[in-house]
Amino acid sequence: MISLMSISDEDDEEDEEDDDAEVIRLIPRCSPVPRKRGASIYDETAEYMRIHLALSAGKRVSFADTTGGDLTDVKEFTAYDTDDEDENARWEEEEAKYRKPRREPTYSVRPCFSALSGGALLQAVRTNKLEVEQISPVQDEPLAFTGVIRVANISFHKAVYIRSTMDNWVTYFDHPAEYVQGSHDGDTDRFSFKLSFAPPYVTQDSRIEFVVRYETSEGDFWANNFSMNYAVSLLLSYEDDSERETVSAQRTRGILKPPKVYR
Repeated sequence: MISLMSISDEDDEEDEEDDDAEVIRLIPRCSPVPRKRGASIYDETAEYMRIHLALSAGKRVSFADTTGGDLTDVKEFTAYDTDDEDENARWEEEEAKYRKPRREPTYSVRPCFSALSGGALLQAVRTNKLEVEQISPVQDEPLAFTGVIRVANISFHKAVYIRSTMDNWVTYFDHPAEYVQGSHDGDTDRFSFKLSFAPPYVTQDSRIEFVVRYETSEGDFWANNFSMNYAVSLLLSYEDDSERETVSAQRTRGILKPPKVYR
């Protein structure tokens, strides 16, 4: 005789096994995720062509002359005075009334050596065969000066050159002197020359230094102011403004009332 309790226990075990089997069947060990299929080469090519055609359609260029129009468009503008320009002009006019005029310098030349004369000059010519006799300013040419050179008459063929510098002998130039007609006195002759200051050497105390060469058939002779060189300096001066300032002060005082005098 089989016990009902044992049968009931067996049934319960079978039910539990069935439940476990059902649970295992309902929950799979892995759950695959479906993937989206990529676009094919045909689809990508079609999309590219569609975009390319759309962009090309928006970049079409046409010229006006193909449709009967003009290639140029001319516009004319007329200049007119503005209020700002008028105001600037008035301001400049008022400013000019009180602006101090620019002072232009006055130039003059001054020899930096004492030229010989009389017996001393003739003695130097006999010794050195030549000597600078005179330096003079040039009228209406404030930057220029002329000079006269006395030479000994030792040769019929003769030439005189002035070698000058304005930058302390960094550079120099040779200038031919001209014979002074009618200057022959039997023992000596005269030659003349002209030199001039030039930018940038036109400032206060600029100097032109020079020496003299005398070429003859007997040889070449030099004169250099006893080894100190001949020199001419440039002087600058400006117009004196004291008179203008005095007149201005008088005008200023003229508009003031005289002080009262109490007695």
